[in-house]
Amino acid sequence: MPKLTELDKNFLSAPDSQGLVYFDAFSSPVRISGLPWRETNGNYHRMDDRLADSYNEGVRTLSANTAGVQISFTTDSKRIGVKVDAECNNFMPHMAHNSSSGIDIYLGGGRNKKFHRTFFVYMNEPDHYEDTRELDSCGTKEVTLNLPLYCGVKRLLIGLDEGSKIGTPSPFDYDRPVLFYGSSITQGACASRPGLAYFNVLGRRFNFEVVNMGFSGSARGESVMAEQIASLPLQAFVFDYDHNADSPEYLEKTHRAFFETVRRAQPDLPIIIVSKADVSGGNEETARRRDVIRKTYEYALLRGDAKVWFVDGMKIYGDDAENCTVDGVHPNDIGFRHMADAIEHALREALCE
Repeated sequence: MPKLTELDKNFLSAPDSQGLVYFDAFSSPVRISGLPWRETNGNYHRMDDRLADSYNEGVRTLSANTAGVQISFTTDSKRIGVKVDAECNNFMPHMAHNSSSGIDIYLGGGRNKKFHRTFFVYMNEPDHYEDTRELDSCGTKEVTLNLPLYCGVKRLLIGLDEGSKIGTPSPFDYDRPVLFYGSSITQGACASRPGLAYFNVLGRRFNFEVVNMGFSGSARGESVMAEQIASLPLQAFVFDYDHNADSPEYLEKTHRAFFETVRRAQPDLPIIIVSKADVSGGNEETARRRDVIRKTYEYALLRGDAKVWFVDGMKIYGDDAENCTVDGVHPNDIGFRHMADAIEHALREALCE
């Protein structure tokens, strides 16, 4: 594992007053996951910028938010700092600012990552913030940073102790990522910090790379989104845009077509179909939506598809629904744990665990 100072000097700052040396994460040897088009985009955007004119306005804007994006590396540094140039305009009264715009730290490798600390973000510094945390342990440790859920990162500098070493993290357990497509809930609203959004919880449980295509209010099942997903090499696909469909009729028009686009391109891809996690007690419209989504699943089964699973959103919260959301719609940390638990069962079968 090389010393930080052995990296290309063009990537390193001089030690600051605290003795930390900073480097640009994007052009460094750290692993950045969750960005399928990183090489062609040259930035932290989650979608292919070359097709931006084909996306709806919400997807174009929100694709700059770094939901599901992680930075991982090993180091023997006793401290870590960040300097973030960001575009954080999503100040929401029902979501913690450290989740929408902040970064949390996990230590450990593989399926043993444990929460350590959060880099704090203050309301008066939406476009640039800096913070430092002790790593609290001697020797080499693996560090994972979960980037903001509702904030666009333009530049991220990571600071480590001068003279410390930096190396590659342990590998994922799967060669390809698991992709999540859906609404604001899939983007992470309203976890209290990034690592507690359900896709990041599942990413730790299975040790797979997450690709997040959650777009608040904007996951509408358009064909361009299906085609983009179908073009990516994936381990599994979690398909959950119920909340952003205008009506059961809209779901009827788009849901099976979306599924078929992905299935034609990837006949053996495990697809987990999810209806929206429900707190209504099963009102008529929720039931109609669920039935439309279930019809896609049943259609696939009738055609002999053995790589499809259905997660009934009306059962996700069970009798704990009153404790699971911040506003009757968006999950809190308890709700996200229920979602992770429900989807985990399907993923274990899909991934043959």
